[in-house]
Amino acid sequence: MITLLLWPLLAFGGTAAGTAIPFGVVCVLHAIVVAPRVEGMLDRSLLLLAAALLFQLIPLPPSISGFIAPHAAHTRETLALAPMPRASWHPLTLDVEATAWAAVELMGVVALFLAARERFRLHGVRRITRAVAAVGFGVSLLAVAQAATSGRAIYWAFPTPFEGPLPFGPFVNRNHFATWAIMAIPLCAGYIAARADAHHRPLRHVNTRARVLDLSDDRTLWLTASITALLVALVLSLSRSAALGLGLSSGVTIFLVRRALHPARVRALLVATVLILGFAVSWADPGAVRERIAGSADAVWSRMTIWRETGPIVRDFTATGTGAGTYEIAMRVYQRSDRSIFFNQAHNHYLQLAAEGGLLLVLPFVLAAASFVRNARERLTSDRSGLWWVRVGAACGLGAVAVQSVLETGLTMSANAALAAVLAAIVVHKREA
Repeated sequence: MITLLLWPLLAFGGTAAGTAIPFGVVCVLHAIVVAPRVEGMLDRSLLLLAAALLFQLIPLPPSISGFIAPHAAHTRETLALAPMPRASWHPLTLDVEATAWAAVELMGVVALFLAARERFRLHGVRRITRAVAAVGFGVSLLAVAQAATSGRAIYWAFPTPFEGPLPFGPFVNRNHFATWAIMAIPLCAGYIAARADAHHRPLRHVNTRARVLDLSDDRTLWLTASITALLVALVLSLSRSAALGLGLSSGVTIFLVRRALHPARVRALLVATVLILGFAVSWADPGAVRERIAGSADAVWSRMTIWRETGPIVRDFTATGTGAGTYEIAMRVYQRSDRSIFFNQAHNHYLQLAAEGGLLLVLPFVLAAASFVRNARERLTSDRSGLWWVRVGAACGLGAVAVQSVLETGLTMSANAALAAVLAAIVVHKREA
């Protein structure tokens, strides 16, 4: 399972078909070997989501496709720059290859979630968390070195096919790296909190120096170093959406679990947070930070333009969408603003889901999300083991990326989707004796 997380991450975040498609296939094969239990509304809704995506690939007769997707034929003719035979059978998607790629990736992520949850029933949560911390430390150092050299080639050897922002670490986009980081940071922090509980001794009988020494073992120091490196890289990425997501989710999480925190530990948490953030911010370029903050209004305005021009796609393809992975293709027809820059993403994952999937994908997605929230609440309420804090950290990471997804589409990367699937499995898995 660690390999399934590491492979797409180091292979350019999983952007290439040569990485994403094998990742999906291997995850499905891994799930077949593990033979996870499929039970409950969450599992059924996830399988329904995968089936709905596959339905977009099935050729349909004109009478059916014209009824449920009346604007698809005209859009295809516009893209082809020539009339197309109306009697031909066509799938609902505008691009079969792009949707097939998305289908394989989605099935792989669902399979990884089911397999991880099955393995976590008995063991493996701490091991996978340590692996995420180790990988996060290494990737963060790579990202810092990449930022210092300002190179346009990933690993200083592979040029990116896109103009604009510099690549960041193994990702072609700094916001996509930030998506991975804001999921990994709370998970590692939750593991530190779990270790603190495991080493807990009555506070009134132990002085402060003894408590610090008790908690400062090699593993805790290693996890702290990993969090610090990830925060340094996150600050250097200058991702405003990630900062907003992590800050908001962390604040909500601390508020919700405040009763589980001893006042002395709250003070220690605040001191540690200030020190780590201070160290991370000291690496940032103050001028670049000010420039990013000053440009926030322009960024929001440009996103509103994209959202406004995505609206007609959602309206014309309300039932079925244009096909998973076809947003950029559909915008070749629907974009009306300056075409010197083409919109290849909606900068809002929920809006992009509505455009590419319509009600066909939105309804099972909403059902799966609601089922996950219900299951997560049950597990967090009933768990009394030392893994409770790890669950909390994983839930905080998923909350951070859910907030970021209002402004970005980082989960389209295989590496980010894989980590999200593992975090979801950590949150909702059911421990067995």
